[in-house]
Amino acid sequence: MWQGGAVNSQPAPVTSSAIPPILQSAARRLSVFFKVAGICLLLLLLHIPLALTDHVLRERRGYQAQATEEVAALWGRQQLVSGPVLAVPYACKTWVTRSQMVGGKAVQVGDWELTTATAYFLPEELAMAGRVDPEVRRRGIYDVVVYGAKLNLTGHFLPDFAAAGIAAERIDWDQARVLVGVSDLHGVRAVGPVQLGAGRSANFESVPDQLLPLAAKVAGVKPGARLEFALDAQVQGSGQLRFAPLGRTTTVELKSAWADPSFTGAALPATRSVGPDGFTATWQSAHFSRGLAQSWTSQQLEDSEALKRMSAAGFGVSFLDPVNTYSMVERAQKYGVLFFVLAFAVFFLFEVTARLRIHPLQYALVGVALCLFFLGFLALSEFWTPALAYGTAAGACTLMVSVYAWSFLRTGRRTLVIAGGLAATYAYLYFVLRSQDYALIAGTVALFAMLALVMFFTRRVDWYEVDLGKQG
Repeated sequence: MWQGGAVNSQPAPVTSSAIPPILQSAARRLSVFFKVAGICLLLLLLHIPLALTDHVLRERRGYQAQATEEVAALWGRQQLVSGPVLAVPYACKTWVTRSQMVGGKAVQVGDWELTTATAYFLPEELAMAGRVDPEVRRRGIYDVVVYGAKLNLTGHFLPDFAAAGIAAERIDWDQARVLVGVSDLHGVRAVGPVQLGAGRSANFESVPDQLLPLAAKVAGVKPGARLEFALDAQVQGSGQLRFAPLGRTTTVELKSAWADPSFTGAALPATRSVGPDGFTATWQSAHFSRGLAQSWTSQQLEDSEALKRMSAAGFGVSFLDPVNTYSMVERAQKYGVLFFVLAFAVFFLFEVTARLRIHPLQYALVGVALCLFFLGFLALSEFWTPALAYGTAAGACTLMVSVYAWSFLRTGRRTLVIAGGLAATYAYLYFVLRSQDYALIAGTVALFAMLALVMFFTRRVDWYEVDLGKQG
């Protein structure tokens, strides 16, 4: 076209009407595809800050374990109370083979020799009763549960070599000893003298290199005669207190003011009562389940193996908080992706229904803010109660995301949807974290409900006609 003798070389602008409809439809579908693909990629990338938060959690747990070990080393570690066991030394004939030179050749020559051994007899009846008083000690910013226990042990022995089938040439009854053991001697406050029949008593001494570390000599033991015993002990430890059921019949009764006991070991209490004021538990055990015979000798079973079997048969109680702070943070992190999906799904629905354009960077910043919740919860929980730390971190994260979302959602109503959704999700998650027994069903119901809401609000959306390239 000529204008004043000059040629206008600028091409005419291309309008949407000039693009074939099939290309417009393909462009709309691709815009939705790339947007969803970008959100999914961002969800994967947000696992990186979540993993970093998990690394910080493991590090803080390591510090807590170190503080617990420092207190336990001074106060006493987990305790296993074993005994009493009656140990009786005796002499027996043993066939011994030696190498000797006969006619210039080495030959094996055997002969009977008298050697010493120890026979161990377990109580026919053993009753243990005690009261445990736990308390919380602090090491830096960490809490450590320790306890002191007062125990009373009563029962009786029936030592009989003939009935036990032990062949003995000579039995040294005057050197018989009653053995008692705890797994950490550092936690022994006191062990009173063992009271025997006929008004006799004997004091305990620490004797190394024997089955159990505390021993009291009980001279005058008679074969096949009933030997009654009674003793008191005070022990202290941390975390856990267990008992080895060494009697032919064993009864253990414990009382404590600790309101959150965790019964552990090879057997659960036959009866128990747990309430806000503490617990009372009674265990009853027979010799069939303990893995040890009623009597044995040092020739038949090594001490290390006997101790191993005692520990395996032990039962007791742990004085630990079942829903501690670090466990709550760890479980909350497992639901981190749920928060990302919820927030991103709402933003994407606003893009589809309200013709908004939200930049991927804005999605990313919201995701990072959601990640900070877990770090804030972890940091605050070391100084505040779990409920206060959780509420503060959740409130700060909800406020930050809502205020930022207001800048691009452009209406208060949409912002309230984001704020209300996050607040409800945080509140429901707290319920899930506090409900150990119902956590799985509660989390599953929440996922079903969220998916149902997304389906409901998008049921009339024609995804083939959605155009994310236009801004309303």
